[in-house]
Amino acid sequence: MRRILSTFFLLLSGAAAFGQSVPYDRPYGDRDYARQDRSLFDHVRMDLDRASAYPYASRADRNRFDDARSKLFDFASRFEQGRYEKHRLDEAIDRIRHVVAGNSLDPRDRGALDDDLRRMRDYREFRNHHYTD
Repeated sequence: MRRILSTFFLLLSGAAAFGQSVPYDRPYGDRDYARQDRSLFDHVRMDLDRASAYPYASRADRNRFDDARSKLFDFASRFEQGRYEKHRLDEAIDRIRHVVAGNSLDPRDRGALDDDLRRMRDYREFRNHHYTD
């Protein structure tokens, strides 16, 4: 299951990297902003993948990683279709927060995921204050 999710995320990020044309709801149709927004979530996914390779992770740790990946995928797949769903972003943020708070992590990975959480929260606040969806 983990390999399937990882492979699917790689395919999803590959499509975004090649600038696949997808609908996007930002005012004025600026696709550069859409690409930057998607890159944030691709970066978070890569940080989760790297952190999950921690050799001393317990079964509970791995379950938290899988849950966080799943929620991030749920949000990102809809986002790729041009749908920003705040509640799905909130779920992804919450699950990643659980990974940071409850998992045995390399300090560098913990710091990267903390930074990702900050950026995701900043993005959510920006979206909530500047755009009506």
